[in-house]
Amino acid sequence: MDYFELFQSEKVENAVELMGLDKNQYSYSMKEEDFSALDKLKVAYYSGRDTEEVCDILKEPTYLISNEIKRLFELYDKSIEYKGVQLFSTAGENTKSPLYWVADFPMPECMHESSGKYDNGMLKELVLDRKKIRGLDIFRVAGLLEYKIIVSLPVAESLLRRRLYGIGLRKVKVV
Repeated sequence: MDYFELFQSEKVENAVELMGLDKNQYSYSMKEEDFSALDKLKVAYYSGRDTEEVCDILKEPTYLISNEIKRLFELYDKSIEYKGVQLFSTAGENTKSPLYWVADFPMPECMHESSGKYDNGMLKELVLDRKKIRGLDIFRVAGLLEYKIIVSLPVAESLLRRRLYGIGLRKVKVV
C-alpha cells in the first residue's frame, strides 16, 4: 500500500495565528504525556484579519487538524483520541469560529534503516518499514524532531475528495 505525508501546504502564506494558547503546553514536539495533560476543550483567539487564511491544518504552536479532517480520521481509526481548540475572532464582525483538534496519533517505530538524517538530527529522507506499519491508516512517525503525520492511500484519496483548504500530500517511500 502507498503512504503519504500529510502537511500544511507551502502555498499557505498567512495561516491563522493563535493567541491565548500556552506554547509550553501546546508544544510542537508534543508527546503522549503532554497530550494527557491538555484540557478536553480549550478556547483560543485569532485576529480575524482578511489576509489570514483559515486552513484545515495548522502547524503552530502544535499540529492541529480541522473538525472535518477529524471526522474523516474517525472513519478510519476510532482509537485516536482528540482534544479540541475552539477559535474565536477578536474582530467583532468576523463570524468564523473554526474548531481544531490536537490528535494523539499512534507512534510506531517505523523508520527503515535506509532513512537519512542530517548531523543535527533533522530528517534528510524518510523511508518507512512496511512490516512495522501494516494495518495502520493514520500515524505519526516516532523518533523524529519533525512532526510527520502519515496516511494510507485510501485516507489520502478521501482527504482529496473533500476539497480541504491548505493541505498537502507527499508520497513517502516504503520498503
